[in-house]
This record gives sequence, structure tokens and C-alpha cells, in this order.
Amino acid sequence: MPLSLIEGALGGIGLFLLGMRLMSDGIRTVADARVRRIFSLFTSNRLYSLLFGIAMSMAVNSGSAAVIFTIGLVNGGVLNAFQAMSVLGGILIGASLTLHLHIIPHSLIATPLVFIGVLLKFFARRRRMANAGDLLLGVGLLFLGLTLLEGSYRPIDHHPLYELFSGIFYRMTALAAVFGAVVSFLVQSAASTIAIIASLMNNHQISDASSAAMVAGGLVGVAVMGNLASVGGNFISRRVAVVFFTLSLIVGLLFVLLSPLLADGTIPGFSAIAGNNGKELFSRLAWLHTIVSMCAAICCVALSGPVSRLLASSEGADHTNHGVDSAQPCASYLDLRIINTPTIAIEQARKEVVRMMSVTSFMFGDVREILFEFDSRRAETIRQHEKVLDSLNHEITSYLALLSRSTKSPEISYEIPGLLQTVTVLEHIGDRCEEVLDDILARKVAGVIFSDDAMADLKSLIATVGDVMTATEDTVRSGQPISVEDLHQIKLATRSSFDRVKQAHFDRISSGVCLPQAMMLFNNMSSAIVAIAELCWSILGMPVRRAE
Repeated sequence: MPLSLIEGALGGIGLFLLGMRLMSDGIRTVADARVRRIFSLFTSNRLYSLLFGIAMSMAVNSGSAAVIFTIGLVNGGVLNAFQAMSVLGGILIGASLTLHLHIIPHSLIATPLVFIGVLLKFFARRRRMANAGDLLLGVGLLFLGLTLLEGSYRPIDHHPLYELFSGIFYRMTALAAVFGAVVSFLVQSAASTIAIIASLMNNHQISDASSAAMVAGGLVGVAVMGNLASVGGNFISRRVAVVFFTLSLIVGLLFVLLSPLLADGTIPGFSAIAGNNGKELFSRLAWLHTIVSMCAAICCVALSGPVSRLLASSEGADHTNHGVDSAQPCASYLDLRIINTPTIAIEQARKEVVRMMSVTSFMFGDVREILFEFDSRRAETIRQHEKVLDSLNHEITSYLALLSRSTKSPEISYEIPGLLQTVTVLEHIGDRCEEVLDDILARKVAGVIFSDDAMADLKSLIATVGDVMTATEDTVRSGQPISVEDLHQIKLATRSSFDRVKQAHFDRISSGVCLPQAMMLFNNMSSAIVAIAELCWSILGMPVRRAE
């Protein structure tokens, strides 16, 4: 393969992956409650979600890019599984419509998006605008990567890739479908994929059945991109990508089996693929692509309800078995439509507070683990959990404030201040956990090494605070505060552990064992850890009603 083609392919893949990561992070930071309400309005039912997917796919002129953006919205908590399945179905239809309509190519908007994104990222004074710059920069790099990929595989005549596999894939229908999936995955454009298949059909004398199988296999190539975009995402985004791939694979296999009948026009209503010229051949392949896409879209829309219910039950099991990996950066239970029913609304608020407590507990657990064994992936998880806590703090506080103005029940009015205080405390605990993480990263960058005694003291201290966190989680889940005597014992144990660690640290400083930089980092870590325990004390003695 010529060096220019290799450079284009590798550069396109690199820009594509970088853009996908920046776009996903940008969605998380930009998508606040107002943005989520807008998307919720556009995807309020199956029809609206389908139309939204069609419009998005035609706007970006790339089904793969639209699939990636949708998975990013799911990962950012903007779309749920029910909405995402219908949107993905609309994307398939929209990608087929671009074969029949002249749309502005994404290559023309890639560089302006990169330019605007860089300006906002480096020169915007407001944090929100800088985050929007990250999002635009990610989308622009993604489109630029798609353009390079498409350009690397568009030279059809005597292209080394097509010459290499000509004797393998073009002779068997099933392998032709695999080849179609590979081309669709690499090219990332339905129009380019169909153009390549039409040209190969003319140049290599490929059978009509093999061409039909390639078109059907191209649907699977788009779905594979969704699975790639979901890597490193949350539970829901990964499962939605798997379901979308499975449905696309089933529909694709069905049309591969029917490809001989589709190719020669045996099935009533379907014309034979072969045409008199290249333009007619492209048109018939495009219509076949549209039919395959519409069948897959119908499956996605029809199964959106059952899939969302299945994923909801699976997510609950995932919470129990694997922690808060599926924690969305937005409220899961709050709904403004039930705000006029205070008894139900306060119950949903309790559930959201319990969920926030779970996020906080797992964030503390990650800090506890990374303190003694550094893991960059765990550090990224801690950062993500902190964003979740910030978002939940804002949403729950706003929801409870609105509920307090709409209810006349004395019991609910009495309970709301306690829930507000709990939410605020949990958000502060997340801040202290992030402070510990910052000190851990600073220690790693500076190459500071703590003595074995110092590490043993930190381990003992954080274990004591871990017991306090466990008691706090039990209190929030049960809704019953611990007794005054038990709270007093917990405070004594924590203070005793902290005093012992502080005295041992002072002895190491006096003996010259502890250097100044290590001294400051140890002080900051131990103080932040103790601050977590002190914040927990305010929840342990607070009466919180049980979330049934």
C-alpha cells in the first residue's frame, strides 16, 4: 500500500479517536439540566426521537458520526436507553436519505469547528464557553478524521486493499458481507461505501448477490462504530451499543440470506441490482441500502421499550454487584411532572439522595484504593464521580426548593431541610475526596516517597474514616439516625486515631525523617481525610425518613 494511503488511514484513525474522546468529555461538562430538558423535549416519544435521529444523521452527513454522538449523549446522561434506541433507528434512515439527497459534506465543516473550538478552549473566560470549545473541537477533529479515512479508501481503481482481498471476499456471499462491513467501518460514509461497492462490481465483475451482501454488511460496520464509541462509557451506553449491534447484525444476516433473491429481482417489489451504467447501479444499491436500514430502524424503534426496561433491571443488578459504574451525571428519579403530588415527589427525592450517597461511597472507596496503589483509570473515575455529585447537588436542591413551595404538608416541609443538608454534605465529601486525589497526584509528580510508618498511619486513619462512611451510608439508606452514645463513640475513635497519627507525624518531623514537601502533603491528606469524617458526623445525627 502506498505510503500516502497508510498516512491518511493512520492519521484519520488517530484524529477520529481523539475527537471521539474530546466530544464525549465535552458532552459531560456542557450538558446541564437546561440542555437535558431541551433534548428531552426533542426526544419525548418514539416519533420525535426517530425524527431527531434522521435530522442529526443528515446534518452531519455521516451515520457513524451520528451514532458516536448519540452514544456520547447516553454516556453524558442526556439520553436514556428508550430515547437512544429510537434515535439510532432514525440515524440509519437519515444515513440512507443522504444517498438520495445532496447534503453538505462533513469535510467542509470540520476545519471551522476545529478553529472555533480552539478559540473557545484557549481564549474564553467563562468556564462553560471553554467546555463548549472542547465539545466543538472534538466534533471537528472527529469529522476531520472521517475525511482522512474516507480519502484513504476512495481511490478505488487498483487500491491495494481491494486487490488483496479480491480473491477471498468476492467469491462467497457471507465473506462479501464481512468485506462490506469492513469497508463501511473504515470509510464511515454511506455514499462512499455504496460508490466503492458499485465501482468494485464494475471493475472486478462481482456478482449481484455479493454486492447485495456487501450492502447488508455495511449496516453492521456502522453498528461496530457504536461499540467502539461506548468503550470506557457507563453501563447504559455500553449496553445500548451492544443491543444496536445485535439488531443490526440480525437484520444484516437476514438480508445476506436473501441477497440472491434481491439481486435478480425474484422477490416481488424488488428490482434486480444490475444496471446499464454506473449511475443506475449506484441508485439501485442506494435503494437496497435504504430498505435494509429501514428494516433495522423499525426493529430499533419497536424494541426501544422492552430494551429500556431490560437495561433498567440490569442496571440495578450492576449497582449491587459492581458499584456505581452506571452512575449517570444527572438525576434518575426526579420528574417535574409529579411535583404537584408531594408524597410521590418527596419519595423520589429520597431515592435520589440514597443514590447520591452510593456515588459518594464508591468515590471514597476509589480514593482509599488509589492512595496505596495508583491507577490512572481509577483517578479518572474519581473525577467523573465528582462531576456526578456536583450535578446531583444542583438538581436535587432545585427540585426540593420547588417542592417546598408547592406542598402544604407539615411533614414534608419538615423533612426537606434535612434532605437539603444531606445533599450539601455529600457534595462537600466529594470535594474532600478530590482534594486527597490532588495531593496523591502532586506527590506522584514530585516523586515524594512516604516512609513505611507514614503509609501505615494513613492506612489506619483512612480505615477508621471508612467505618464512619459505612455507618453514614447505613443511616441514609435506613433513614434512622444512630444514637447519641454511638455517635459519641465514633467521634472519640476518629479523634483518637487522628491525634495518634498527628503525634507520630510530629515525631518524624522532629527527628528529621520527614522532609518539608512530604510534610505538607501528609498534612493535607490527613486533614482532608479527617474532614470527611467530620462531615459524616452531621449526617449520622440527623433524622432522615426512610426511602421505602
